[in-house]
Amino acid sequence: MAKGVWRVNILVLGDDVKSVNILSFILRQEGYDVTSIVDPAQAERTWNDQLTDLLILDEEELDAALFRRIENIRGASSVPMLLLANASNEEDIVSAYEAGIDDFLAKPYSYQMLLAHVNAQLRRARVLPSALVPNLNTPTLSLDPERHTVTLSNGQTRQLTNLEFRLMYCLVVNRGRVLSPETLIEKVWGYTGEGDRNLLKSLISRLRAKVEPSPREPKLITTVPGVGYTFNPSE
Repeated sequence: MAKGVWRVNILVLGDDVKSVNILSFILRQEGYDVTSIVDPAQAERTWNDQLTDLLILDEEELDAALFRRIENIRGASSVPMLLLANASNEEDIVSAYEAGIDDFLAKPYSYQMLLAHVNAQLRRARVLPSALVPNLNTPTLSLDPERHTVTLSNGQTRQLTNLEFRLMYCLVVNRGRVLSPETLIEKVWGYTGEGDRNLLKSLISRLRAKVEPSPREPKLITTVPGVGYTFNPSE
């Protein structure tokens, strides 16, 4: 995996648990952050609010229903899209490209060929956050997804890590709402677990140090005891 400023997040969507798990394992071994989903409803929720650098569709066959799904995704985002499916006739592969995929790899494929296709798509995208993500502005700060920066009301600009940016973006998008630790962990890391609450607390602390005038007395990112965290845009 090429080294860079940001961690690369890959979203794997498929309907076969075993196949998706194997694919996700391979990618994680290469150092990528991977979210794998086999539930269509969860996939739709995740797609709406997760920062994704590469989308991999792990499918068995090419058909009209798949082409419609690809068209829907492409209508909402310009994220690079790699389709993995059983070898099909040329007409179906062309239809998949016309629907909106960026690359196609026929099953079965080798480990090396998979990584070659993944790395090629990421190079073309320059490993930047998806163009789907717009700039966000509030009375107290503004977020720039392309640069992973936050600009405060006093004009100071702070660089955010990939995880800090995901957390800040999630809080700002849901400003005024209280988000549970489980929700934030799933959106930032792509998985849930009781042991991850400490990671979240540490990330909240680091983020407050960058955006709060007085981190020990936070006004922007506040804790609601027993419930979660919220972003107050007017503080």
